[in-house]
Amino acid sequence: KLNCSCGCGSNKVSQSALDQLQKVRDEFGKAMVVRSGYRCEKHPSEARKEKPGQHFNGVAFDIACNNGFDRLRLVEIARKHGARGIGIAKTFVHLDWREGLPVMWTY
Repeated sequence: KLNCSCGCGSNKVSQSALDQLQKVRDEFGKAMVVRSGYRCEKHPSEARKEKPGQHFNGVAFDIACNNGFDRLRLVEIARKHGARGIGIAKTFVHLDWREGLPVMWTY
């Protein structure tokens, strides 16, 4: 699901971020389901923000992941491949290749 899911179908994913995500997937060694990639400014999750987020910038992906061990492993591999934004939820991991200081959070 790299295209915006609001219905517009836009896809402005950064090729560089996609290349990094592929490296993560290769090392992870398992299929990775992207639940959310690019989001346009009209996407409900972006529209309520004060300023556009990393999905709008085309450098963020939410990866489905229900297993705690897999979440930890995914985070370790993503950090190794330059992910600078990492959010951990019960059913997914947010990974992004933003500029600036690295950040990590939980949902």
